[in-house]
Amino acid sequence: MSPGEQDRTVLPRRCPTCGEHFPLDYKVCPRHAVELVGVDSQTDDPYIGSTLAEKYRIEAVIGDGGMGRVYEAKHIRMPGRTVAVKILHRVLASDAEVVSRFRREAEIAGTIVHPNVVQIHDVDQTIDGTPFIVCERLVGEDLGQHLDRVGRIGVRETVHILRQAAAVLMVAHSRGVIHRDLKPTNLFLVGDPASPTVKLIDFGIAKLHDPKASQTQTGMIMGTPAYMAPEQARGSKVDGRADLYALGAIAYRCVTGRPPFDIDDAAAALHAVLTSEPPRPRAILRELPEAFEMVLQRAMAREPAQRYADLEEFDAALAGFVAPTNPTEAVALRASTSLAARTATDIDELSAVARRARPEIAAYSGIGAALLIGGLADVLALIFSASSLAGGLAVAAAFGVLATPGYLYVRYLQREVWSNSPRAVAWARSLAAMVSAAGMVYAASFLCLRLLDLSLGSGDGPGGWGRIPPWVLALGAAVAVWRLRQQARSTREEALLSISVF
Repeated sequence: MSPGEQDRTVLPRRCPTCGEHFPLDYKVCPRHAVELVGVDSQTDDPYIGSTLAEKYRIEAVIGDGGMGRVYEAKHIRMPGRTVAVKILHRVLASDAEVVSRFRREAEIAGTIVHPNVVQIHDVDQTIDGTPFIVCERLVGEDLGQHLDRVGRIGVRETVHILRQAAAVLMVAHSRGVIHRDLKPTNLFLVGDPASPTVKLIDFGIAKLHDPKASQTQTGMIMGTPAYMAPEQARGSKVDGRADLYALGAIAYRCVTGRPPFDIDDAAAALHAVLTSEPPRPRAILRELPEAFEMVLQRAMAREPAQRYADLEEFDAALAGFVAPTNPTEAVALRASTSLAARTATDIDELSAVARRARPEIAAYSGIGAALLIGGLADVLALIFSASSLAGGLAVAAAFGVLATPGYLYVRYLQREVWSNSPRAVAWARSLAAMVSAAGMVYAASFLCLRLLDLSLGSGDGPGGWGRIPPWVLALGAAVAVWRLRQQARSTREEALLSISVF
């Protein structure tokens, strides 16, 4: 093949007027404003049948992407060896920054030696200077294709895939490499379909976590919106927790059958990532275990500090959902973490904690509202005249005063708490402490005022406090006893909640 022929590297779309070729995401020729037509990649591609760097004979197209086209090739000096060759799209080859990122992908991937990462064999360029990467040939399908075909997969299969991805990312993070573009299409599945091996691919926008060397400046947004961490969507600096968020989003897609934010418009998707909670997974799939939902939602917390500290902690949380298949794995699992979610029993207990959270929020909110209304009504009763209508007016006024705050509180629960299990559990625990304290203070106040009334010998009580119903004292005492009993199991519950609650 002559250099002139290589100058017309065929891309997936072609302008019928000028014959220029463009990437797959181009719809209209920018020069002639006419609709582009598809190209038969196997017959029209000039690279087919050519030899690159005197070593790699191109035989077929096996994929197209935004950065380049991927070919199957034979190593002519090692006839039995088949490789994949990724050649940068010619329309992008004149962009120095794109070329730099393309080469950087190979450099970064080449530093990570792990069974779950695609292995880079070579980096070179064509006769006309277009760079290409040579890597191992993978046979199978990416996770995105798999999910498009089957819809969704179960928890065990999801965990099997995620833990392999987490394993290679731990190695990457230990070398200061953050992937930043994790998504289903970048996890390639090979081998046994029932228990596939995961290969992490495409380090095209990966970043070395080094403040002195930043390939992407703060303020630039790169990645796939549906799987992008909020801090990345803001253009802020990112660390390994951005990859952790993306794994949580991938898990969401696996078990529910749809992305966390299923929005076609990129700008709208970024806005949703920054401001909204994705639909609760169990609202989509009711049979999803509550414990797994909590792990998933913590991984996807909007604030990095509310996620797992690192991938090791996330992997430990996932480990409890997959039983070890051999004694060696069982020993490794027991030694891998001090967290409690390692057995089916612990998972069941954590699910029970999650299941109780929302009823507890409703109950504590109701008790708190009753205490607020009762207390405010008594205070207002002191202000009103001692007529027969004073009590009714006080209660009505209390309802009126608390109506707007109550509405705002319910709205907050709906938007920020109710659909998020880890947040619901944390909120229930905080609310329990506040309501317990309020009940005990309220009851103690009633008791003290009664004792003061008796000591003074008046028998009437100080104004409106005499109207406090006696059940408040009983309620306060009951809540106090309940809280003491809760302390007895707090150590166990703390261990369980440590895998999922902020």
